Amino acid sequence: MTTWPASWPPAAHDLADAVLRLTTAIARDPEDTDPAVAALVAMPVRVEDVFAGMLRMLLEAAFADGVDADDVSGLVRQVAQRDPSLDPTDVVAVVLGTLGIHPEPVRHDADSAETGSQDPADAPTVTPVDRLVPYVALRVSSAVAVVLAERVGTPLAPVISAVLSDVAAAESVEWA
Repeated sequence: MTTWPASWPPAAHDLADAVLRLTTAIARDPEDTDPAVAALVAMPVRVEDVFAGMLRMLLEAAFADGVDADDVSGLVRQVAQRDPSLDPTDVVAVVLGTLGIHPEPVRHDADSAETGSQDPADAPTVTPVDRLVPYVALRVSSAVAVVLAERVGTPLAPVISAVLSDVAAAESVEWA
């Protein structure tokens, strides 16, 4: 197992081990993915913040000149090849969310055209857009992290360590 900084309390070690266990399962043993995700979902911390930091770091390394639509499309294809069970729209949502691009909170029905009418009956149909459930978000995030780490040629343990150290320093996280 990986050796984490000695200054970290046991809870931080547990979180880092769980994140590494999930990314390893995605990379090597898909049968271990569900238990690894379940362990992370059960943790009393915002694991999504760790994955967001990892993805930001890896995206910067993989696309030093910036990310464009072709880069996102290629990344979605690579993730889909690694795990065809993942919904590509979820992959796009995770990547764009990491870049700070969030979908509008509602989706308008494409069949409803804005007519400029003041009549409420002419208003477009609005459908709420839900956030990804934690299980899906963590599974997709870890698959994206694995693909980006392979692209950059870096192991994930140092990325996890750097992100957890940054999160703790920036937010004065108190580990249980």
